[in-house]
Amino acid sequence: MSPFDISVQEADSFEGRFFRFTEIAGPIRLVRFSDSGRGANGRLGRFWLYGSEVAEILSAGPSGKHLVKAVSQRWAVCDDWGDKGLAWFMDVPKNHAVQACWGATKFQPKVSGAEQDRGGRQTRRSYAGGSIQLIIPVTDTGRAPDPFLLSLIAGPVTTDKLVTAPRRYI
Repeated sequence: MSPFDISVQEADSFEGRFFRFTEIAGPIRLVRFSDSGRGANGRLGRFWLYGSEVAEILSAGPSGKHLVKAVSQRWAVCDDWGDKGLAWFMDVPKNHAVQACWGATKFQPKVSGAEQDRGGRQTRRSYAGGSIQLIIPVTDTGRAPDPFLLSLIAGPVTTDKLVTAPRRYI
């Protein structure tokens, strides 16, 4: 297995900039959340989560708002990166594997530094992070999509629908 390129911003998203490359073998379900305004382009993101962790959140909370708050807190997803209104699923089949870069997420401000620099909402509050995040090269750093990885992705499902029927999706 050879590592793939990650951006400086991606490397900075890991606690202590500590990350490792690995292969994730199937069968396994991975999940990512995207902004509802991105539509089908939301599946092209490189940040993914273990479906089992999302299932854990869903077992503890009754609403889409609870899910979004928990995802933001655990994976330190800044508010200005989107509403997390869509969920995507990557199903890695048995006898297959995908390359991934993994590590614990570091804390992030609730509003990204870039947004604050542009004169947007100011805050001193942060999301804790700490959960394992996965960077999967659905697109390379030049934004070219990987056809095999795209073939594994299903969705989107709205976050509210995911909450009302979690066993159907996770």
